[in-house]
Amino acid sequence: MSTPIVRDSGSVITVTGANAIANNAYSNSADVMRIQLSSLAANYLLADFRLSFTYGTAPVAGSIQLIKMPRDFSGNQGGTPAATLLGAQIFTFGPLPQASNTVKAFIFSVDSVPLDFDADYWIFNNATGQSIVSGYTFAAMPWSPGT
Repeated sequence: MSTPIVRDSGSVITVTGANAIANNAYSNSADVMRIQLSSLAANYLLADFRLSFTYGTAPVAGSIQLIKMPRDFSGNQGGTPAATLLGAQIFTFGPLPQASNTVKAFIFSVDSVPLDFDADYWIFNNATGQSIVSGYTFAAMPWSPGT
């Protein structure tokens, strides 16, 4: 008989966005989530991310993306994503708004993102045509497969 695989989960890490994120823009550096394995209860391998907020007007296109920018082994920041410095580790949150969308309140999710030794996690508002208002909740739950 085999042992089932279960999640060994850590505590939820939460950032409340103090700054709006304009269309086609990255989150403000003050609202970035930093996850260091050394500060967690265990060396978790993965994290599930959630982003909760309400748009003023329902988006009908675009996507919200998670951008991972690893730090060096001394903890120095790996850079600020911008039009001239694109993040290479990009994860797209679901759901994706479509042409007939009328929903304004969302809980976006992306699961099983590999964690680095130390990295910053940015949000990119990719062509939704709407701003993400301040006060949004950005959360991560680190985890690893366990038995």
